Amino acid sequence: MKLNTFHLKTIALIFMFVEHLGCYLFELFPQHYPLYFEYAGRLVAPVFFFLVVESFFKTSDRRKYIIRLFTWALIMQIGNFIISQVVKTTLQPAEFFPIGQNIFLSIAVGISMIAAWDWARTQSGTRKIGGWALAGGLAFASLMTEASYNGLLMFIVFYAFYGKKIALYIAYAALSLLLLLWGLTNAEYFWEFEFQWMMITALPLIMLYNGERGQYSLKYLFYAFYPLHIWILYTLRYVFFPN
Repeated sequence: MKLNTFHLKTIALIFMFVEHLGCYLFELFPQHYPLYFEYAGRLVAPVFFFLVVESFFKTSDRRKYIIRLFTWALIMQIGNFIISQVVKTTLQPAEFFPIGQNIFLSIAVGISMIAAWDWARTQSGTRKIGGWALAGGLAFASLMTEASYNGLLMFIVFYAFYGKKIALYIAYAALSLLLLLWGLTNAEYFWEFEFQWMMITALPLIMLYNGERGQYSLKYLFYAFYPLHIWILYTLRYVFFPN
């Protein structure tokens, strides 16, 4: 069995929705189930990061692609602010937390870092130094985004080993193992917080990827689904559980 881009995106969206359902409406589920949803959600970001790196290499216009990512990041950020303020002023919850998710920004910064890195490799002299400096600055900036160091490390692996399947699989598995070992140093909270190593569950999906787009693209549906489902679940959370 092989999976194309459409298959991978659909799988990732389903698991993403399940994770966020448990995150925002955890009172609806038995104890521990929302945590299990988070475990399942560890495959989501790796699949999307893997696919955006694929798109970076396959797109006919990288500049346009990066601009589109930053545009959606801006849309998400503005929407987050508006929805958060509407909930705060109209529902007046006892405990209020603004929307913090914006994976578009993590992706946009990560792909920009890769673009600077890729450009610097073809340059020489001061242009090469400038390209590396820009890539380093963007790498640091990515640590300030939602995906933080996990996203940065995944982008590095997917870019550095692009087109080298076996090496990529080994590097990705090694990264997951590294995160597992790091989590074990905080054994007291291992299962509650230190479970990013479960991103290893994305590896079989990546290994089954056939490099094809698939019969259906639905590109903007995937772009729109992320902010819309976050905003809806966030609003429902305060409508049904204001205290």
